[in-house]
Amino acid sequence: MLTVRARVLLRAVLLAAVVVASGFLAWWSWRTSSALAALGERSVIESTVLLVREKIDRVEATVIAGDNAVLHLVNPDDLDTLAQRWPDLAERISPTVRSVLVLDEAMRPLRVVAHREDDDRSELVGWVTGRLLAEMHLATEPAGAHRHWHGAIDGRSVLLSYSTRETAGRRYYVVLEADLDYIRHELLPKLFDDPLARGRFNITDENNRIVIGRSLTAAGEFLVSTRFPTTLYKWRLAIAPRQAPELEASARRRGVVEGSYVGASLLVILAGVSFLLFAARQEEQLNTLKSDFIATVSHELKTPLSLIRMFGEMLAKERAPTPEKRAQYLEIIVRESERLSALIENVLDFARLEQGRAAYEFSSADLGATVLRDVEAFRFRTHHERPALVTEIADGIAPVRLDPRAMQVLLFNLLDNAFKYAGDTDTVVVRARQEGARAIVEVQDRGPGIDPEDARKIFERFYRGRAVRSGGPRGTGIGLSLVKHIARAHGGDVTVHSVTPTGTLFRVAIPVEG
Repeated sequence: MLTVRARVLLRAVLLAAVVVASGFLAWWSWRTSSALAALGERSVIESTVLLVREKIDRVEATVIAGDNAVLHLVNPDDLDTLAQRWPDLAERISPTVRSVLVLDEAMRPLRVVAHREDDDRSELVGWVTGRLLAEMHLATEPAGAHRHWHGAIDGRSVLLSYSTRETAGRRYYVVLEADLDYIRHELLPKLFDDPLARGRFNITDENNRIVIGRSLTAAGEFLVSTRFPTTLYKWRLAIAPRQAPELEASARRRGVVEGSYVGASLLVILAGVSFLLFAARQEEQLNTLKSDFIATVSHELKTPLSLIRMFGEMLAKERAPTPEKRAQYLEIIVRESERLSALIENVLDFARLEQGRAAYEFSSADLGATVLRDVEAFRFRTHHERPALVTEIADGIAPVRLDPRAMQVLLFNLLDNAFKYAGDTDTVVVRARQEGARAIVEVQDRGPGIDPEDARKIFERFYRGRAVRSGGPRGTGIGLSLVKHIARAHGGDVTVHSVTPTGTLFRVAIPVEG
């Protein structure tokens, strides 16, 4: 048999184990769910990364192919042929090139050829010779090298391709200006005109301004973005997965839902643990109260039984010296027998209530007459001269539906309680009247009053007030709980109040008929 301390310790250990296990289960479920969701998202992102790389490779391959087509036409000894042939071939072999500049070894312009007649040829010469020679490092580049320069000039995006060439021991340099209008409005829309990328891409410049495409902020963390590596390296291509808005919304929802699930699980766990602790505490208190109840009932039974036995033996042995004494002993035996019967009836009524077998037989009755009859029965049973028992019954109380026996149990318990705490010179008052649609029965004593803490718990089963626990009048702790149950069974309730200057008032309210 475990001791109380061992049971408390075992309960604490088990509760801690339940909390830890439940928390681990919630964390593991969340982790598994997140991992599965992340796996699906990762596959979508990886396929989008492949699409981005494929598009970038195609753009760069197209630009470089156009550059190479023009470079193959350049012959420093026959630049007239370039000027004559290339404009006619440009649309077919190098639509990405706008103009060509050929420089000699001393960086002097030899020829400038434009794709279209109306293009400004001097603009390219001014850029290269006036601004960009130091950045291009043409003189130090090995022969055959092919490089690109991408940046902004006078607020305009410019892409230049340049290559160092050598023929017959002489070096020359070719600089190509890319046709960014063609790339922006013709090449890129064609490359992205497919179901996988249509409407889900954009290209931004170094200032994060959109060059082509639309805003993709709705894609959130699922947006895949990469710079062009060699040609348009100041630009960045971004593609959102087709499912990006759904994935982003799903991720947000999942975060909220999973967080809610985990939070709700923890709340349920905490609530369950709190309830278990509360229930365990209540059970311990109830067990203590039951033990006190058994001890009290045993004492309450022992006292009348002892008196009955003692005076019965005296009568049996004819120790009553006079007829008056014999009558007195018989009266004591009858009174204690009635007291014993009342106690047993109370315990049996409480047992029926606890087992849910309490049955009531309601009928229409005169409450005032019922109260007067029960008060007289109580007065006859107790044979008390003090405290005085006074009744104040108002006229005109409407009939009420009540169980006469249950109402007697209710009133007897209230009067028993009042007589325990009222002094010998005090008065106990029983009142009956009507207030609106309710009939009121009050029992008031002039005792020491009731502690506020006791007032909150006094109708709980087995509860006994502080005065009882500190050596005051004894009681079983079931009488007032019976009162509350009977009052509510009649559709009413019972309340308790302290009375100024001293005393306690119990007030029962039940509905009248009609």
